[in-house]
Amino acid sequence: MIKIAIIDDYTSDASALADWTRLPDNYRVDFFQEHITDLKELIARLIEYEILVVMRERTLISSDLITALPNLQMIITSGMYNAAIDFSAAKENKVLICGTESSGISTTEQTWALILALTHNIVSEHNHMVDGLWQQSLATELNQKNLGIIGLGRIGLEVAKIGFAFGMNVFAWSQNLTKDYAEQNGINFIKSKEEICEISDVLSLHVRLSERTINLITAKEFSIMRSDAFIINTSRGPIINEIDLIKALKSQVIAGAGLDVYDNEPLPKNHAFRKLNNVVLSPHLGYGTKELMTKFFNQILENIEAYIMNKPIRVITEPPDRSTYS
Repeated sequence: MIKIAIIDDYTSDASALADWTRLPDNYRVDFFQEHITDLKELIARLIEYEILVVMRERTLISSDLITALPNLQMIITSGMYNAAIDFSAAKENKVLICGTESSGISTTEQTWALILALTHNIVSEHNHMVDGLWQQSLATELNQKNLGIIGLGRIGLEVAKIGFAFGMNVFAWSQNLTKDYAEQNGINFIKSKEEICEISDVLSLHVRLSERTINLITAKEFSIMRSDAFIINTSRGPIINEIDLIKALKSQVIAGAGLDVYDNEPLPKNHAFRKLNNVVLSPHLGYGTKELMTKFFNQILENIEAYIMNKPIRVITEPPDRSTYS
């Protein structure tokens, strides 16, 4: 019996989103909803499996984990980029890594859901209505405000286009961004991180997590931002220094934050973010739509079928190069 483990199936939807009965009778698929961080516990759970299916960066697929799984032959990740997988260890242990296609649609939409919820006080006013109250605050219009985008890759560019639709002035900066590329897309090019933090009414992050983007936004950047500015993060939690963000929100150095990603996911029950009234939180929904997950799991199934035929597809040999403009 060849065993396949699908881990971090938070919503218990994986079994219904693809026709797993297409696999031969000697292949068994097990679905796990509970997120495990303890290495020994994770090894004990996965030690019998030949194929491991992971949702991008929900669980650390470390060298210690890979080398401790004697039956492991294949890892399949959602998307074609997964910073949580130790590619060197996989290569050394002759473990095949495959991925799936993706899109930025869901993350783009989640970004704007957070922007609108935050600037228009949707969550707090909803709670007031439930409590029998009426309007308790004033919303903030987006028209003619400055939208700052850090990272003008695929998602950042789509976020910018929607900013134009709201009548916003759109600016962009990243370490790799060129003036020509920004201006080709009708976006104002900003030369420095400090300047984009200073001018933005809404600052939205769209860079990949890497050594150079960890702690990209810290207390220094918050001190430059306007006191009525909002920051949005639908990329990866550690891009913003979490401790500094909490301090900035508590002391109202900035007006608020819309967050879909965190240093530790799932977000701990007693986390400080849960106790702040100037944040809008969502549980990484930019990566959790019915449409995207259906695409993921159907392509994961295709990857397994190709593996069975000894003709693997969507093979990832190493982490892909970062987007030129991210």
